Amino acid sequence: MAAKEVGAKLKHKFEMPRRISPLHDAFHHITSRTDKTDTLDVKYINAVKGRGVFAKRTISKGQFVAEYRGDMIDDAEYQRRRSLYHPMCAAFMFAFKWRGKTWCIDASQEDESFGRLVNDEHRGPNCRIKRIDVNGKPHLCLFAVDDIKQGEEITYDYGGEDCPWRTQMTSPTVSGVALDGSCPFLSANQTFDAAGPSDSQQMTSTTAHDMTSGC
Repeated sequence: MAAKEVGAKLKHKFEMPRRISPLHDAFHHITSRTDKTDTLDVKYINAVKGRGVFAKRTISKGQFVAEYRGDMIDDAEYQRRRSLYHPMCAAFMFAFKWRGKTWCIDASQEDESFGRLVNDEHRGPNCRIKRIDVNGKPHLCLFAVDDIKQGEEITYDYGGEDCPWRTQMTSPTVSGVALDGSCPFLSANQTFDAAGPSDSQQMTSTTAHDMTSGC
């Protein structure tokens, strides 16, 4: 066998795999309903913040971090459930605008997913929410806005201005959300607008397969 051919085979054998794009990474975890357990860890912080999500290794700026996963419901069902839920459960309801209507991701059920446990940080969050449309359905995903160091807590800005835990650290919270559900971001009258073109990406099964070859 020619030395050139042997060298080419050795290069192929030891070549590091290409990094997949953040969008394709998000698609993979959305469709498989999995979290990045090799990258993230859930830890108890204290009685004020409850649990939080932490980086097990460095996460680069722009990378997909986690999906805020739960039951997607329309506004009528959101209002019905919210009227029935204990405030502790209602605090996990993430209302947002999509195609001119209000929708909600109800993550009140403990399912061991990471996105629902990410805490609020309005002064310097290291992630932000973006909408990923997969096969015509919206998914709310966290992407890193800065490089995140190993051991650093994952955070994003919940929105609103009078979330009590931001000024009263003695108030009880669940995963950064006040037990009384008083953050306006989670109220019936305030919603997150996830319709902006700069914060959304559209994907289908076909486009995802097409992207694989380019990763």
